[in-house]
Amino acid sequence: MTTDLRLHRQGDGPAVLWIHGYTMDSTTWQPLWDRLPGFTHIGVDLPGHGGSAPLLPGLTLPALAGQLAEVAADTGARRLVGLSFGSVSALQLAIQEPGSLDRLVLAAPTLAGTPNEDSARVRYQQLSMLHRMVGPGDQLADLWMQSPPDIFTGTRRHPELRAALREVVARHSWAELGNRAMDALTAHRHTVDDLRRITARTLVVLGDEDMPAFTRNAELLRDTVPDCRLATLAETGHLPLLERPDACAELLAAHLA
Repeated sequence: MTTDLRLHRQGDGPAVLWIHGYTMDSTTWQPLWDRLPGFTHIGVDLPGHGGSAPLLPGLTLPALAGQLAEVAADTGARRLVGLSFGSVSALQLAIQEPGSLDRLVLAAPTLAGTPNEDSARVRYQQLSMLHRMVGPGDQLADLWMQSPPDIFTGTRRHPELRAALREVVARHSWAELGNRAMDALTAHRHTVDDLRRITARTLVVLGDEDMPAFTRNAELLRDTVPDCRLATLAETGHLPLLERPDACAELLAAHLA
């Protein structure tokens, strides 16, 4: 097994591999896991996140997907859930190892190489500058969670969730801001032909208040992936699986069964 990736497990039943969003870790899945009995939930901390080894410069998206495919094979997980940044590597795994997955869930879907929100690019530049000045900690967490971009805007309706996520983000090392380790990961590009290679039955989950780039991604997946359904949740932002665990648990239970 890939020992550089920290795993968290809960439950008993068919295995589901969960991939979190940027600056988060697998502890953020707990509310959903508690609402989804009957599965073995396996949360993986991405490189540079949670308890996993640092994200090293030069790690490509296909290489990361290869590590995740190894985890899926070792744990018997043929079901995969990815949120936001986590959906990029989930997509890549489904593309390069199509026979390894039966079910795929992509929430706030992110495609490699597609245009992102301009506000996200500006915020990342601001984070890099602040990191050089003060290093990791509360100031970076507060800046990252400001709007725009509207990544965490939907959590304002859910103060307990917002506070819990801030604790997780404040623990993030932000080392990738200093060593530019994200460059190789973000250099990859998903094409329409790539998406057509996916054979897993796919569910895309989108908040109706998510940013336009992610709405475009969701619609492209719906129209391109051979077996794909799009579910849009009302009064929901960029983090639907975290903002609306009750509604999402119902959707996922039916899809993953």
